[in-house]
Amino acid sequence: MLLGRLVAAQASDVAGTWRGESLCATEASACHNEKVVYYIKDVADRPAAVMIQADKIVDGKAITMGTGEWQYDRVAHSLEWRSPRQVWHLQVNGNWIEGTLTLEDKTVFRKMTLKKDE
Repeated sequence: MLLGRLVAAQASDVAGTWRGESLCATEASACHNEKVVYYIKDVADRPAAVMIQADKIVDGKAITMGTGEWQYDRVAHSLEWRSPRQVWHLQVNGNWIEGTLTLEDKTVFRKMTLKKDE
């Protein structure tokens, strides 16, 4: 029980501001390559969750695309957000995050690379 409290009290290695690109992996006309900023915050007393605010940069201005709770696997260093039609899966490797947005038909729709602000 004490170990669980210690883990819950520790800040995650993913909390912070991450910047990079979200690139189209298909020829879909609805998809556009984007510069993005992800703001990741720990969720108090829930080490398996983080809150992410995702912004895209348009004409130098941030536009929030959404904010929500993602699952964070501290052992696998991965982040995941699921909906009935899509799955974001991101892999954390030090100061880098790489991942994909996969649609329900298993089509990889986007590929993303982020670097953590220092």
